[in-house]
Amino acid sequence: MKKLLFVLALSLQTAFVFAADKTELLASARYNNTKMYRQPGTSTEVLKALTSTDAVVVVRRFNNQWSVVTSNGQVGYMLTSELSQAKPQSVKTFARK
Repeated sequence: MKKLLFVLALSLQTAFVFAADKTELLASARYNNTKMYRQPGTSTEVLKALTSTDAVVVVRRFNNQWSVVTSNGQVGYMLTSELSQAKPQSVKTFARK
């Protein structure tokens, strides 16, 4: 009976962890012509080349070198070293004379 309660409690805890709200990190490409790949490897198909102004959402880290990202609804992999935090959009204001 104790084992059953333990397994039930462990399963419930695992379910809560997976159901937790996960936040996604907004990032951008560090350099112009940064490549987004279909799989984690530079010898795989290049899905698109991103500029430093393209918005990238980091879904999760894949390993120490690669991150799973989305850009314009397309999912791919980017080198984590080529990602940077998104630059805040500057607000244009007009000075009065």
